[in-house]
Amino acid sequence: SGRGNVFSWIVVHQSQHPAFNADTPYNVTIVELEEGPRLHTNLVECPNDQIHIGMPVAVVFDKVSDEITLTKFRPRR
Repeated sequence: SGRGNVFSWIVVHQSQHPAFNADTPYNVTIVELEEGPRLHTNLVECPNDQIHIGMPVAVVFDKVSDEITLTKFRPRR
């Protein structure tokens, strides 16, 4: 369905690799899909201080290159 809820999350404030310096702080979120599985992902289009357990979210796709597309989530509207 592409829909789920925030199961858990953290906000990373210190980059562990130079490739992520520009993105810090960023969230790492576990989304529980309506179908049951849980995914590690990022929540986008939402300030980190507004993320909460149970927040309804929907999938979005971040095309990084012609070969790579990442699954991310945003708050459901």
